[in-house]
Amino acid sequence: MKLSKEQIEQLKKLISYKGYPEIDVQYEILDHVACKVEELMESNPKLTLPDAFQKVHASFGIFGFSALEESYKKMIEKRLWGYYWNELKQLFTSYRIIFPLGLLVIFFQSSALLEDSKAWILMMIGFLFFSFIWIVIRYWKTHKKYKKYASYMASNSVFQMTNFGVLMCLYGHNFVYRQEGSQEGLFAKILIGSILTAIVFLFISIFILPRVLDRSIADTEALIQVYGES
Repeated sequence: MKLSKEQIEQLKKLISYKGYPEIDVQYEILDHVACKVEELMESNPKLTLPDAFQKVHASFGIFGFSALEESYKKMIEKRLWGYYWNELKQLFTSYRIIFPLGLLVIFFQSSALLEDSKAWILMMIGFLFFSFIWIVIRYWKTHKKYKKYASYMASNSVFQMTNFGVLMCLYGHNFVYRQEGSQEGLFAKILIGSILTAIVFLFISIFILPRVLDRSIADTEALIQVYGES
């Protein structure tokens, strides 16, 4: 037998009730469940769809569909980081590398003009701080629109990076620029070196994070076109 559109919608609701609210996760699980439900109802015409669903759910073991959800989300996470590394490679092999390098030159030259060897760090921190705030503001409405899709919610790791970036900006200003008298000792130097490395990493990343987010949004839009939901 072939499940009707109404039965498919009912299955999606049952999957949602099991704790899987994301639309694309529901469809990913549905791909594995629908055929088994069809087989059960075909072999036993008296079996209701909810009962067939419960039998299929039980067949997946005590964790239910968690393995399917985890596998799907890991695939999305891997794809997202693939976008990140791909964009990073493109940045270093295209003319766009001029922008971060140009800014660094401006920061260093400004340090020389201000006769402050660490002024470039403060400028980089300020640039990062306002850039991260801009990313959050720019994508806030987008976040609300696509929050029902795991394909987009995986990009939360990008926003976690922005939170990390803001913390690094605050720590960078405190430990590198202001605490002149507390930089003695190996531990302090390692700490400052780590913070500076993180700031440089974030400085480079800020030039590709919007492109990574845009690719994640494009993937989600493609799913919306397939599933016909928003």
